[in-house]
Amino acid sequence: MKQQESRVWRVMFVIAGVFYLAGGAQHPRGEMVEMLADPAWLPGHATSLAGLVAFVLGLVLFRRAHATSPSVDRWLRFGIVVTALEAVEMAVHTIAYVDAHALAGGHSTPVLTTHLWLATLIYPIFGVVMLGMIRAAQRERSLGSPWFNWIGMTGAVAHGIVMPVLMFLEYMPARVLFPIAALTLSLWFILAGLWPVRSVAMSGTSAGANLATAA
Repeated sequence: MKQQESRVWRVMFVIAGVFYLAGGAQHPRGEMVEMLADPAWLPGHATSLAGLVAFVLGLVLFRRAHATSPSVDRWLRFGIVVTALEAVEMAVHTIAYVDAHALAGGHSTPVLTTHLWLATLIYPIFGVVMLGMIRAAQRERSLGSPWFNWIGMTGAVAHGIVMPVLMFLEYMPARVLFPIAALTLSLWFILAGLWPVRSVAMSGTSAGANLATAA
């Protein structure tokens, strides 16, 4: 069973990377009113949403298939919860196009406004958790590799800061962080899914001693 889960989590990681990258590549450009009216808004964001759902499943299956230290396991649990929240935000993000006409006419935009504030709240949390999870797994070498984990960390930082910078500082050039985050996180999903994994043998209190000795 664990062997099967080990194969499936890899497939989910790769699917997550491919879909998240494809969704980001379809993202419309221009001002918000132009982007919401663009026909690519719905399929592009739906594809990104599918990528996030695949990543949640991949994390769940990875955690079930591979023994890790308590520290990494804690970050994995955080990652599952926060990525699920990120998927919820992306679902609202996806349907924000329904406010296109209201935004163009200067009227209330409840779905778009909800998306923007959810993103401002959840993006930084997702960025911090992804950064912490990748760093913890790298120390144990249980997920990913030092050769490319910096790519995922770069994506986590870019993803984490972009919405607060846009919402609170209104620094529009920061929008370049969106494609940077999409590209780097997608690459990390794919590479981590393909890279060999080292499980930590957990045997009660001896696991902590083994980790300390290995360090």
